[in-house]
Amino acid sequence: MEKSKDAPAKRGRPAYRPTLKERETVEQMKFCGESENTIARSLGIDVGTLRKHFGEELENGHANRRREVIGYLFEAASSKNVAAIKKLEEMGRVASAADAVKARETKAPKLGKKEERRIAAENVGGKFATPAPPKLVVNNGK
Repeated sequence: MEKSKDAPAKRGRPAYRPTLKERETVEQMKFCGESENTIARSLGIDVGTLRKHFGEELENGHANRRREVIGYLFEAASSKNVAAIKKLEEMGRVASAADAVKARETKAPKLGKKEERRIAAENVGGKFATPAPPKLVVNNGK
């Protein structure tokens, strides 16, 4: 077999090609809170390679797996699994409580430049603070 003179000789390692199983592994490890360093080491690749080929899994892996777990909870709850029903009820209560807290929080009104500077001047401390008034020796009935 003769090589064509126009075709360059292939050298070096072949390009990395992630498998479906590796993609699932990255999502699972991301869901469990593992660092990118740990995930890359477990796959035997560099962190840069991990970021290049598994960007979608790193970005959305946690959300995708959480969606999957919540789906399993709803399936179990619809099968009258009491533990799943209680967990879903708890998750709903926590979510609604967080929404209620956000709704109750009132934002401070936006201040103008002059108002911000006046407040900053009132809060000056240290050696530039306004000195305290002198203490009177005699109390004149006040």
